[in-house]
Amino acid sequence: MKKLQHKTRTYTTAFVACLMLSIIIAVIPMANAAGAITLNPTTQGLEASVTVDGTGFGATKAVGIGFGAEVAGSTTDMAYNGTGVGPYTGRVSNWPIKPGSFVLTSDTTSGGGLISTYIDNGDGTTSGSFEGAVGTINYVTGEWSRTTTVDVTGIATNYSATYIQYQYNVTPAAGVTTGGSGAFTASITVPIVTDGSYTVTAVDTQGNVATSTLVVDHIIPEGLTVGVMVLLSAVAVIVSTRYFKKPKIKNNTQVKL
Repeated sequence: MKKLQHKTRTYTTAFVACLMLSIIIAVIPMANAAGAITLNPTTQGLEASVTVDGTGFGATKAVGIGFGAEVAGSTTDMAYNGTGVGPYTGRVSNWPIKPGSFVLTSDTTSGGGLISTYIDNGDGTTSGSFEGAVGTINYVTGEWSRTTTVDVTGIATNYSATYIQYQYNVTPAAGVTTGGSGAFTASITVPIVTDGSYTVTAVDTQGNVATSTLVVDHIIPEGLTVGVMVLLSAVAVIVSTRYFKKPKIKNNTQVKL
């Protein structure tokens, strides 16, 4: 009987543990599918070009490319446009933005309103702190929008935001957009930084993210890849061996009479 009770308690404990695990998994927000990027070359000099090839991103989506470490960013007292219940729109001062990191604060207390926040869902949309309020955030351009449930036309609003950005924005000026398969190819310029390893991050407007590592070496002349440098070094060795050999000196000490 005691053995049966022990088994019953064991099964009950296991069932409860599985149930709790299922609940935890259910409430964890699902992350967007991660893309992938490759760099060519993987070692490059300052202000030189690097090709970024990306796959696994959203179809026909704009892509932003950041260079370096993630940095905490913030923008206050933003200019905005909109009337009625919105959408109201504005833009932060730095981009691209790390998906899932954006928080917009709307302060209408100067006109008898309230302070509300819009939290980044990680997929380019935001959820307001009160029912019915929603918004968007463009990770590539830093542009945001938000709606409200009441007409706030004429009420001065102070908009501020916090987010995570990257040390440098190296997105090509012409912009980058994926094709129908979610792939893209873009050329970035290495910023002026100290030698070392740096993370290159690509994000799209849907919240897909991919990273790769670039080694910056200022010794590499602009426009030359590591492969070309190795080839030139090999040629230099061959040339020096061929043309700088010590000449053979003939022994002319014997004189014929």
